[in-house]
Amino acid sequence: GKGRPGWHLECSAMSKKFLGNEFDIHGGGIDLIFPHHENEIAQSRCANDTKVFANYWVHNAFITMSNEKMAKSQGNILKIKDFRNKISGQIIRLALMSAHYKQPLDWNDKLLSDCESTLDKWYKVYSSDLKSVKVPDEILKPLYEDLNTPGYIANLHKLFEKANKGENTDLFVSACKFIGLMNETSEQWNEFKKKRVSLTESEIEKMLSLRDKAREKRKLQVGKMKKVFSSGKGSSNVHKAKFHTMDKKEKEES
Repeated sequence: GKGRPGWHLECSAMSKKFLGNEFDIHGGGIDLIFPHHENEIAQSRCANDTKVFANYWVHNAFITMSNEKMAKSQGNILKIKDFRNKISGQIIRLALMSAHYKQPLDWNDKLLSDCESTLDKWYKVYSSDLKSVKVPDEILKPLYEDLNTPGYIANLHKLFEKANKGENTDLFVSACKFIGLMNETSEQWNEFKKKRVSLTESEIEKMLSLRDKAREKRKLQVGKMKKVFSSGKGSSNVHKAKFHTMDKKEKEES
């Protein structure tokens, strides 16, 4: 009778309907190579009588959190929508491209902080008056070599060094925009950072209250210390503490 199609067959049917019998690029995680993708290839080629199913296969490695695989069963799944008001899309994009897609990427606060610092530094040379220029193949070469994004980012750092000296700034910004970076104005970038660190009135009052409590606690501690020293016990206690740290020879001399 009728039933839900199998996992492999379902994907073959969808790709045929929307992409045709053959298409250019098929992506997926490295854990899907076998059995899923091998089954897709076998049944699609047989059903469609073609020599190929997809021309290029792009299998990405895992994203980990604290070196653990990101999975629903682990309860450590991150969703882009959860970052929407906390992290700029540019930061997420740079973080994801910081490792080659075939290599695992450990997602952590330091990675995001480093990427934000990089963009902060790069935006210092940004100007809305810069014209868009063609990025030469020499700069794009890493991307031609199996989407080597870390290699391309290394080229961006070299371009920034020159742009920071006033050389080829338009090329640097154009090269960044080529991979979706610096696609906002400096004003938009700074505005996002301001919104992220902005505090509500209740949060400000809470922080002020904590500060006042800390000050009061410090006053009490200082007051106790004054009483101890004014009674003469403080100086003798200090002397005893110093005396116990002396070695045997020094004790004999004293």
